[in-house]
Amino acid sequence: MEHKRAMLCWITRKSNKNTVDQQLEEQMGKTRQYYFEVLKRVAAVIKFLSERGLAFRGHEEKWGSPKNGNFMGAIELIAEFDPFLHEHLEKCKNEKVNAVYLSKPVYEELIGIMGKHVQEEIVNQINNLDIKYYFIIVDSTPDLTHVDQLVIVVRYCYNGKTCERFLPIENHSSMTLFNKIQQVLGEHKLSLENIRGQSYDNHLT
Repeated sequence: MEHKRAMLCWITRKSNKNTVDQQLEEQMGKTRQYYFEVLKRVAAVIKFLSERGLAFRGHEEKWGSPKNGNFMGAIELIAEFDPFLHEHLEKCKNEKVNAVYLSKPVYEELIGIMGKHVQEEIVNQINNLDIKYYFIIVDSTPDLTHVDQLVIVVRYCYNGKTCERFLPIENHSSMTLFNKIQQVLGEHKLSLENIRGQSYDNHLT
């Protein structure tokens, strides 16, 4: 009798689309959408700061501080006019959400993902040119921590316009420079045979 009653209850809830599984799935869907909206705003701030070469961090990571840097400051500015982000920020301050998505590790990971996507777009653009020839410029400069940062600049013609795009290299020395260049171009499936000019430290070859 109890089994029949439970079965009847389950059938009724299912017909009303009110089972526990459906409720959990609906709740998970709302949670996914919530954090999608958070990440959409975070990504917009990352893109804005990155395009302008602005620093993300300030002297302290504290909400409401004028020294908390461009990233946190931009988030706070948007929150003044965006009720959704304002509410999320208040939850973060009061520690009422488990996943904040506004921390340094998160935006650094997003920068890496966005950077990889940009590189893929650059490579696709070069590989789909009518004329596949390109020019490389290799140079380096020390960053603020005095660590030498090396980049490859790929110059090519796209729709009648000259384009210059960066491809980063990590950990290099003069003895491994060529191998690094070869490795990076190989990783991006850019053929060495299509190079029609090279420049190293402003010396053309």
